[in-house]
Amino acid sequence: MTVRCILPFLLVFAFQRCTSTGSGDGKDGPTFQALLNLSDQPGPLKRIDLDYTDAIDSGFVIPGRRQIPGGSFTLSVRSSDAPIGRYAYKVYYMNDSYRFPHASEDGSQHPLAHENFYGSWWRPDEGFRWAEATEDGGLVIIDSLRIRADPRQEPQFVDDLGRHSSRSRNPRVGEYKFMLVLMPEATYSTLTIPEAVLDLGAKEQGRYVDPFWFWLHGPGASTKGAEVVLADERLAVRARPDLGAGIYVPHDAPGDSSAYTSLCGRSEEVRRRAAFHQFIHYVDASTAFDNIPLIADVQGGAYSPEDHDRYRALFPRDQLVRLRPMTTRTPCATVISDPVGKRVMMWNPASTYEDLRKENVGIRALHGLTYGRFRVKCKLTRLLSEEDMWVGLTNAIWLINDEARGLMRRPCTKDGYMSSYYGGNKDERVPQVAYSEIDFEILKTPPYCPDRSFPPPYPQQLPLPEDRNAWIHSRNETRTDGQGMITVACTNWDMACHSPPGFDVGCHDIHKDGRTFTNHRWDHDYRALTQKVEAPESELFGGDHYWFEIEWRPREITWRIGPDLEHMRVVGYMNDSITEITNVQMQLIVTQEFHNTRWWPGTPYDQGFIPFPEKDLVGEVLDVIID
Repeated sequence: MTVRCILPFLLVFAFQRCTSTGSGDGKDGPTFQALLNLSDQPGPLKRIDLDYTDAIDSGFVIPGRRQIPGGSFTLSVRSSDAPIGRYAYKVYYMNDSYRFPHASEDGSQHPLAHENFYGSWWRPDEGFRWAEATEDGGLVIIDSLRIRADPRQEPQFVDDLGRHSSRSRNPRVGEYKFMLVLMPEATYSTLTIPEAVLDLGAKEQGRYVDPFWFWLHGPGASTKGAEVVLADERLAVRARPDLGAGIYVPHDAPGDSSAYTSLCGRSEEVRRRAAFHQFIHYVDASTAFDNIPLIADVQGGAYSPEDHDRYRALFPRDQLVRLRPMTTRTPCATVISDPVGKRVMMWNPASTYEDLRKENVGIRALHGLTYGRFRVKCKLTRLLSEEDMWVGLTNAIWLINDEARGLMRRPCTKDGYMSSYYGGNKDERVPQVAYSEIDFEILKTPPYCPDRSFPPPYPQQLPLPEDRNAWIHSRNETRTDGQGMITVACTNWDMACHSPPGFDVGCHDIHKDGRTFTNHRWDHDYRALTQKVEAPESELFGGDHYWFEIEWRPREITWRIGPDLEHMRVVGYMNDSITEITNVQMQLIVTQEFHNTRWWPGTPYDQGFIPFPEKDLVGEVLDVIID
């Protein structure tokens, strides 16, 4: 058998045979190669970044039209020794980094394999294509292939106007493998291939069929005369959004356009290219608190822990200012996209006595992804003064479901999910919800795991002006948080699904690679599981930058932090034995926000007795890599 693979400017993807039963005459079936016109990259692993341009309309397509002319990979298969006749062929792709196994132990399709990201031709209902082997040229197949958003075109994914939304199920980052299925017409005509294998948008017995399971492990693996081959080379997909491409303002954002610029607003150029928009916090009534009507530069040391304790003990309660954390009056007033530095700057604005504000700020990705290693390089605002006084902010890097219509978490098989985020313990339970969240929250609070009947462990201040020892608090020796330390809280919002076998309340441990991570959940209806660890504030926010990473996989979540990508350390770990891991597409958010400290029992400082900021509290997002 002679295989020819000489085409100009194309990269060879050599296929490995997985199944080849031949024709029964003792000869091997034909061998094949495929060629993809990606770029001149050495080695078996080829790399490409997601193209964000126009993805807001079409979802991600790999490759983008700006990356390869025509916006398609070229597939080329040639064999000079193939017998004359017609051949049926089909090429499949699958994300191999973030998937469930194809097969269960008994060989049947894994019960969650239908969640894997796979596709074939642009139209999911197009089955096999045909090629002709001739006496002069043998078998020659020249075709094209694109990895598209929502490759199954699932009918439940529609927008508010009833139109299909291709962004509902974006391609995943990570490595892709390619599979070729080829057979003579005589073989194809005798087969009964399930409709769900020919049409990837169809279902069999109520679920999608993983074509890699069917052809490699299932009925297709024993098809005599069919060739099923995998490419040696793979495609590695990464997302690295351009932070200098602008901040898009959705049409439902509050305020007017007075602060819009050429890089922040609703212009067509920003809409087509931007990867982020300004995040507008939802402010619930439970976030309200009473605040001392004082403005000070807490970061600069103008307000000390002793000041906090004195005001907390002695300031008249009827003179406190009742408020909630606020959001921007006008988008673009507190965020900047820098096209030169390729960064985003954001800030919690300073207050005046005419306008006392504790205003949250943040950015949110316009595009959702399912699974990946979300790595954020940032220089967020300092949280502590040199005297260990907290500025009141929580710096957060988190993921949240992107609200694409039709996207729901897989069913919770035991008791169901709590139906809403804010519903409380009386909320009803339902089989499925959309809400999902995975967090880094970094603030001044003790790292220990509290008891369910948790009372604040610190002595409380008493309003006795002549006896300072009666109201000393922030320097008390019973404090369990370290001087100059902040707590990194790692949280998975599983909406209190009881399905995981190790679901538990209170404090309980999980072990990974010789380390112990302590989980905390308040009660059986509490919607989140949290782990906490202390870290030096000066290390995380005192330097030029720091990296934060959430690695979200189908069955586990790992949180890491570090000064650079070569020196990351694990600060949190959970898996599906103790918490339900979401399968819903999510968007990245980076925020600096004022929390009501009732959410964090044991915090040595009360948000209400931390002054309003005298200066802008500035943070920078310097790079985002998702792979």
